[in-house]
Amino acid sequence: MSSALAVSTLLSVTLAAPGAVPDAGALALRLDDPWNAGLRAVALAPALLRLEGAPSAADLGGVEDHARAASLQGWGRALRWSTAASLLVTSTLGTFAAINQPTAFGDGRCITGNPVFGQYGCDRGLSTLHGSAAVLSVTLYTANAVLGLAAPISRGTVPEAARPVYRVLSWVALGGIVVQPALGLIAAYPQVIGKSNSAPTDSLPRNLRTAHVFIGWITTAAFLTTAILER
Repeated sequence: MSSALAVSTLLSVTLAAPGAVPDAGALALRLDDPWNAGLRAVALAPALLRLEGAPSAADLGGVEDHARAASLQGWGRALRWSTAASLLVTSTLGTFAAINQPTAFGDGRCITGNPVFGQYGCDRGLSTLHGSAAVLSVTLYTANAVLGLAAPISRGTVPEAARPVYRVLSWVALGGIVVQPALGLIAAYPQVIGKSNSAPTDSLPRNLRTAHVFIGWITTAAFLTTAILER
């Protein structure tokens, strides 16, 4: 019992006055003084609370890092799925526009009749809407890629077995994002490369438009699959 009291007294004196070394005689007197038992408990309790209950700087830093990682992962998820949704809308609008225009499969409904969205689908309205969605898709894809490079923690975790497929699909999506704007522009305005636009007889716009639709869906499917694989 006397040993326990001596240890507790030494702790209380040391924590209350750092650097102070208690006198041996005074310590012996305090051990025999019943009044000092309460004082020692009062002095020792806050010190123990400071030692055991207060968060350290490392703990606070860990909480901040966890919050930052969670925020970046949330932004990464939002950008991935926003890009996937925008690509899906872009491909759908592009398909409607291609149905109305000459392709490798026919002259298009603007010539044969019953166009998608009526006259709006035959003038530049639908094509402009499709182009605007494409610009949004490229912007979101770029933002997603930049965030992934600047903060890799924002990306999801891809299972080990799916990583080869994920890597291939990522390159497919990137290639589609790069190629599609050029294909769409040339299909709509072949004169930019010195070709005529005597639709529906000119084969170049028809073939480019057909390729543009198929590559668009391949790009969308590839990116959507990568987004699903990133958990």
